[in-house]
Amino acid sequence: MKKTIFALTIASLLSAPALASKDGFYIGTDLGSNRLDSESFDTGIGLVAGYNFQITQQIVIGVEGEYRSYGKDKVTIIDGWSAELKAHSFGINVKPKYYFNDNFYAGAQLGLHSVKEEFKEDILGDVEKFSDSDTGLSYGLEAGYDFNQNVTIKAGYKAISVEPLGVDSDYSTFYIGANYKF
Repeated sequence: MKKTIFALTIASLLSAPALASKDGFYIGTDLGSNRLDSESFDTGIGLVAGYNFQITQQIVIGVEGEYRSYGKDKVTIIDGWSAELKAHSFGINVKPKYYFNDNFYAGAQLGLHSVKEEFKEDILGDVEKFSDSDTGLSYGLEAGYDFNQNVTIKAGYKAISVEPLGVDSDYSTFYIGANYKF
């Protein structure tokens, strides 16, 4: 009887990490390699703050607010004539994740974001600036690994199509980053 109780005690202690809740607030950041349409854009950053809801042992749904800087791109058309485009977005995401084990997950992302573009043209010192924003649906995929109860590394892809400044803009980002859960 004592051996059975001892064995059950050891088994319950070893399984405790597997039963650890993934619920909770988190913040995170990432670096992204961005593209606008088919052209490379500047490296940007993403900042997130959200909450994870554990639905089952394998399924967690995150709801987060996100700021993403797409960086800027500058071109010189001819000497004395240049143009620069900067872009960033604010939005909310829903991120269902499936945990294959206690640490590794893969998931999807669907969000609603407002993208702002700022265009600046300089022709021989005569500078004109325009800015506009548009809202669109973002979507993506993400995989991550929970090192412990607090630290997660993540990598993924996300995209959005919007039309600020009256021009169709398709942004896409490959990113790698980390989250800290409280």
